[in-house]
Amino acid sequence: MVPDGAMGVTGDGLRIAGLSRLAQVSIPTIKFYLRSGLLHPGRRTGPNQMRYDESHVRRLRVVRALVDRGGLPVAAVAELVGGSVDVRVPDVLTAISRTSAPDSTAPDSTAPDSTAPGPVGEVRAKWRDRVDEVLAKDGRKVAGDNAAAAELAGVLASLELAGHAPDDALLEAYLRAGAAVAAAEADQARGAGATRECAERLLVSIVLGTVALTAARRLGHDLADENG
Repeated sequence: MVPDGAMGVTGDGLRIAGLSRLAQVSIPTIKFYLRSGLLHPGRRTGPNQMRYDESHVRRLRVVRALVDRGGLPVAAVAELVGGSVDVRVPDVLTAISRTSAPDSTAPDSTAPDSTAPGPVGEVRAKWRDRVDEVLAKDGRKVAGDNAAAAELAGVLASLELAGHAPDDALLEAYLRAGAAVAAAEADQARGAGATRECAERLLVSIVLGTVALTAARRLGHDLADENG
């Protein structure tokens, strides 16, 4: 939890102009977020006058981070942040998938389809089995209809079809890294208890964590080159 005063809000709170300056979000955007439920109402201090506190600053920064850095559309953020405190990992992942998944109906879509006849479906099915085999080494098992495993198999199949199939060591590294990050995210989210802050923390961690992982991997390559 952010300590009182840490975000620069003191005294009787902020008018909307002050909130806009502090959070660096335009007044029309703040009003839109208020109407859509992305931002909770302020405290009324008179006719047509509202005051806003640190919770409003934090919420605006969360929303902007998810939209600007995480790449989620406002509608998806509203669905997750504006809902109940009971936000679950599958809810977040579903929202992300809806906004980032390629359009399989597009004429130029090349994503491997496990239901397609011929080698494309066979390659994806092979990688789906391979994922299960690697997980089984550590005593782990995932349901046959698990969407994340199917998506991973599709990516691995695309790599193979492009002539760059990952070897066993790389596949195991992907799975180990995913498990370690997921466990750390869950531990951090649980630290806030069953609250809206917990749900918010989980959401931000998953969405921006994807971006952070990409940057961390790039950093790893840079460090290997610079120190190799």
